[in-house]
Amino acid sequence: MRKWLKFVSIPILTIIILLSFYFYTAESRVKGPKQPILFSHKIHAGDNQIPCQYCHSYVDISPVSGIPSVQKCMGCHSQIAGKDVEYDYDGRSINMQQEINKVKEYWQSKEPIPWAKVNRLQDFIQFNHRRHIRRGIDCSTCHGDVANMDVVHRVHTFSMGFCITCHQESAEDKQELAQLRDCLTCHY
Repeated sequence: MRKWLKFVSIPILTIIILLSFYFYTAESRVKGPKQPILFSHKIHAGDNQIPCQYCHSYVDISPVSGIPSVQKCMGCHSQIAGKDVEYDYDGRSINMQQEINKVKEYWQSKEPIPWAKVNRLQDFIQFNHRRHIRRGIDCSTCHGDVANMDVVHRVHTFSMGFCITCHQESAEDKQELAQLRDCLTCHY
């Protein structure tokens, strides 16, 4: 009986390990958080060259960039149905028209799309995009080349060191450097 148990348990254990590895690596291919709609920034910001601020319209007036409302999405997608074709979305094939139909379902049910946040700062950090936009800092400086990402993922860990390094490199003079290195610039 023991020989039979060993004979059966080794292949079963091997299969379990291989399946676990397969599903782990398949899941890890998607770099960003799981989203309710497979939205491609590459199509919107890249191919169609829609500026970041068109969809993230609060970015220059609010501490947060704002996630577009379903109404904002439907402003275009009430007219643009998308192609009924398969699209290579970060290594897997999806149908764009089916993804756009998901947006329309949220619109019809009058529900917001429950997007998962990609970037988040600690609560003790007071960050304002407006200052950076006015200074001419491009979104890609912190968020990476979003125009070439289907799945948006965190490019940088927004640590104090990351921010201080940028502040030091972008200061125009010693007085501005002192201001940008002051704790109250970000922690107030």
